[in-house]
Amino acid sequence: MNTNSQPVDDADLDDDTTQPRRPMLWIVATIAVIAAVGAAFALFQQSSTPTEEAAEQPPATPENVAEEPEVGPAGGYVDTSAPVEMYIPSLDMHAGFESGPCRVKDGLIDPVTMDLACAYTSDDKPYSLPGSDAEDIVVLAGHTGAGVPGVFDDLYDGDADEHTVEIGDELLVRTVTSGDQWLSYRATDLHTPQKEVLAQSTEIWGSEPTPGRLLTISCVQPLNPFAPSLENAVVGWEYAGLVDVAA
Repeated sequence: MNTNSQPVDDADLDDDTTQPRRPMLWIVATIAVIAAVGAAFALFQQSSTPTEEAAEQPPATPENVAEEPEVGPAGGYVDTSAPVEMYIPSLDMHAGFESGPCRVKDGLIDPVTMDLACAYTSDDKPYSLPGSDAEDIVVLAGHTGAGVPGVFDDLYDGDADEHTVEIGDELLVRTVTSGDQWLSYRATDLHTPQKEVLAQSTEIWGSEPTPGRLLTISCVQPLNPFAPSLENAVVGWEYAGLVDVAA
């Protein structure tokens, strides 16, 4: 977002920089080989040096082998569409959305208003609108204000220099197609990158498509209201399912 208008600042994100999406297959392969060797070595040790306790254990059968439950998003389907409202219960924070996608000005995301958030999509970027089966990252951006209120002010405590969201907190998003239901997300990771490196961070964007991931992006405002904002406040969220009400 554009930081030239002071004291108001916002969530700069370079629209001209393509996010890195190069899968690191050789690292995955190396990890897989090491894991396989380690597992084989452990099995060899266990089978070649049996203990009395191990000998007394009953053979593995479907009755005495615990099955790990599959954990995934709660059921229900909502097609991807524009967000109309978001709510973070732990912060009692509500936010409305602009009717169109985020405005881009001078190559930077720059929401039209201070009091409404926006969803960023672009023909040359893989970002998705929110939905239960979104194929890639959903990006929600909003202004923070220096001297004036901004819609995402509550996402970062500038005095304490820390995120207000905690890992596991819930984010609820209602969209054009969700009706009275809300898409539920859980916070998974927190970041405060320098603005000039945000667009290149694989830690935030990943190196391949990440269905179900959502980012909220705003600015970290310095204590001096006349100083420029140099960092972004970024929270990563993971889709958890649908809920009927934002309690």
